[in-house]
Amino acid sequence: MIQPHIRLEQAMPQDLLHLLAESHGLSIRERELLGYVLRSYSSKDIAEAMHISAYTVQDHLKSIFAKTDVSSRRELILYFVSRFQLSDEPAISML
Repeated sequence: MIQPHIRLEQAMPQDLLHLLAESHGLSIRERELLGYVLRSYSSKDIAEAMHISAYTVQDHLKSIFAKTDVSSRRELILYFVSRFQLSDEPAISML
């Protein structure tokens, strides 16, 4: 009988980030927006990239702030980046 092999690897930051965002109940759109925030996009740039209004960006941010118990973009970035020592590299994806 062939024995299955189990291989343990350290989780990659983008995997942990996804799990952390999911654990806070962030929607797919909120996770997408969070990815842009973590890459330091402005609200205007996020709105253009996501094809939504700047007001909708702010609504999503308010929802993310409430779900993660932070009150600013700065706190949000610190919360996620410091949690897993993530860099602000463009490869971060929340989807």
